Amino acid sequence: MAWSITKFNGEEIIGLAVEIEKQGQKFYEIAAAQVEDAEVKKIFELLVGEEKQHIADFESLGAQLPSDFVPNESYVGEYGDYIKALIDNHVFNHNNIEKFIPNISVAREALAVAFRFEKDSILIFQELYKVVDDAGKEVLGKLIEQEKQHIKKLATDIVPYN
Repeated sequence: MAWSITKFNGEEIIGLAVEIEKQGQKFYEIAAAQVEDAEVKKIFELLVGEEKQHIADFESLGAQLPSDFVPNESYVGEYGDYIKALIDNHVFNHNNIEKFIPNISVAREALAVAFRFEKDSILIFQELYKVVDDAGKEVLGKLIEQEKQHIKKLATDIVPYN
């Protein structure tokens, strides 16, 4: 089942964010178990724990989000169309981790998928950042920074495989 967002309320936004992080956790667990490179395996194991923490952080943020918001749009539905496009193009939107499993033991392939996951997630979280209150911005800002750190960790390991 694909992710979607239609009501733009706090509950739906948190549900989406939690699903994104759960898919990341699942990918990193599989990758850590299958990848042969010890350094890459270690990074994936670290990222499993960080994704678990992100899930908990998003769930606690849920109580702080406004129930509804009105996006700043040039035309009705503009923001919704944009968010839907980001979500539809997220690497793990369609519960498709299994399609990556055959190449997951190859460190370069696993790192490339992980890099895309983090990048796609940051794009969505940056949009969610625009609709939360100040307390929500503080939490989301920290999570976005953590996702950026994930990219740095992954990019450091991708270089030897290029």
